[in-house]
Amino acid sequence: MADKLLSLLGLARRAGKIEPGFDAAVSAARSGKACVLIAAVDISEKTVKNLRYEGDRAGIPTLRVKAGMEELGRACGMRAGVLAVTDKGFSKAVRNLGEAMMDEKEEHANDD
Repeated sequence: MADKLLSLLGLARRAGKIEPGFDAAVSAARSGKACVLIAAVDISEKTVKNLRYEGDRAGIPTLRVKAGMEELGRACGMRAGVLAVTDKGFSKAVRNLGEAMMDEKEEHANDD
């Protein structure tokens, strides 16, 4: 599932629909361009908290994906632990995959 998400983010980057980095993502959220904010699993809790705050202020979702900065960087062609998706179609697909990954994680936790 994570591979599908990373592939989708790679397509979004090639289409020019990604704003990489915390400052660019926050700027996109504040200007209304961002549709979803994404955080890598290995960034600090403080950064995630600040990103969620900005997402809540802008009325857009924030996802923490099960991929590190290295994996996101390879998928998007740039090293960034935070990014914003600025296309509605891509963001809907990213949110759906992210939610499916969370549901899958919860099912495995219940199996234990």
